Amino acid sequence: MWKQHPKALPFLFFSEMWERFGYYLMIGIFTLYLKDVKEGFAMTEAESADLYGTFIALVFLTPFLGGLLADRYMGYRKSIIIGGIMMGIGYCLMSIHNLG
Repeated sequence: MWKQHPKALPFLFFSEMWERFGYYLMIGIFTLYLKDVKEGFAMTEAESADLYGTFIALVFLTPFLGGLLADRYMGYRKSIIIGGIMMGIGYCLMSIHNLG
């Protein structure tokens, strides 16, 4: 069964699995953080919904720009490596509670 699949499939599977895990973990608490008065941004329900909608729209629109950048300038290997590093740094930065 495994001989029919490309050799890179496990790497693709695990990178996509961890990307989705981080995304859904973050998106689940995003509006709660935006509305939290003490530790968050103290936004109203309407303000947090607007920002949430904008964020989701950008999540689905920016891959087109990334695809153009990867296809025309960087190549797929370099763009995957740079994207993975940026994603890892972003997830690490989300774990920092207070920078001050």
